[in-house]
Amino acid sequence: MSIPPHLAAFGSRDFRYIWGANALGGASTWTFLIASQWYVLSESDKSVFVGLFTFASMLPYLIVSPIGGILADRTERKKLTAITQAGITIAIAVSAVLSFLGVLSLWQLCILAFAAGCFRATQESALVALVTNVVPEKTLLNAITLNAATRHGSRVIGMGLLLMIRAPLGEGLDITQFLIASGLLGTISLILIVRVRKKSIGESFVQTGLVRGMINGVKFIYTKHEVGIFIILVAFHCALVMSFDSILPVLTRDSLGSEDEFLLALLVLSFGGGAAIGTFLLAGVRSESGKGRMLLITGLVSSISPIGLGLSSDASISFIASFLMGASQSTFMALTITYVQLATPDQYRGRVSSLYILHAGGIMAFANLGYGKLADTFTAPIVLVITGAVFLLVFSSMGVWDKVLKRTFAGNYQAVP
Repeated sequence: MSIPPHLAAFGSRDFRYIWGANALGGASTWTFLIASQWYVLSESDKSVFVGLFTFASMLPYLIVSPIGGILADRTERKKLTAITQAGITIAIAVSAVLSFLGVLSLWQLCILAFAAGCFRATQESALVALVTNVVPEKTLLNAITLNAATRHGSRVIGMGLLLMIRAPLGEGLDITQFLIASGLLGTISLILIVRVRKKSIGESFVQTGLVRGMINGVKFIYTKHEVGIFIILVAFHCALVMSFDSILPVLTRDSLGSEDEFLLALLVLSFGGGAAIGTFLLAGVRSESGKGRMLLITGLVSSISPIGLGLSSDASISFIASFLMGASQSTFMALTITYVQLATPDQYRGRVSSLYILHAGGIMAFANLGYGKLADTFTAPIVLVITGAVFLLVFSSMGVWDKVLKRTFAGNYQAVP
């Protein structure tokens, strides 16, 4: 039975298990985060506290990612992925127990979200590096793209579960069922990753210390322009148009008139659906010209769609804007990580992946914290409109002046690891 070109990487047994583990692990994480965010808003009635929780969950990407990158290059990647998935699941299980006992508080949620984030930040570098080792080079783009689809596409699984259960959060112990569901998804993810056979280590013989190894990784990305320019572009992208998690709950409540988590779940589901479809379409693109055009188009749509969401007071239009945000932002991120991985030697892939995650998740942590406060002061729609417009200006300027980006948009990107 032949495999469609869009799913070519699924020909690898190990990739199928990695993809399933990442999808369910992501669904576990998103179920935990989104349910907790609405719970925090309903308990505190302030977006700034949602921002604080989101900050706690994303701060590890800034603090822990560099260490995770070193570990991903110097330890067995499958084992590291399994250990970190177990850690995430335990943190979520503890939150479920505290909720069941009726003693779950904001500071406890923040600590547990931080702990889960530490494990997730470490895991992502190992997963990205492992994917590149289980598929042939001819399907590498397809594998990276399909794997990237799980990052935001997994929201569909988590939010689909939320909508099926359809119980309002913030009342009594109802959040407990979502935390239990999150823990179960994480457990299945762990079982799948354990079944991966490939053993992968970037540096078989370590010749430098931990600090020197990290410095070498930083030096690599900032001296190799074909890598550095995409990491800088991702930093702006994540800071300006992807840091909306802390303001989405208050947006649905104040702009769309939602009284419970239902519209929030639908918006997140729309975003996840767009992410899944966008990256699926990207997985079938093989030509450099096609990838270049998609990078340009998704960068522009990533700028415009948050503006549309901010200006909308109609639920249907908001769902469309959220869908476009998911499709464009996930595809944009998948393309940039693909270009970065193609230009990076295997012995650096863990560290470079961790620095990519650091620039993305670390910046999003502080942006979400700030935007939560700004949403209380100026309203969430104003934050979305201004940040979307600023990224449009930044992306357009970089596309005009940077030679690597100009060549990439024209389909002439070339980089040798």
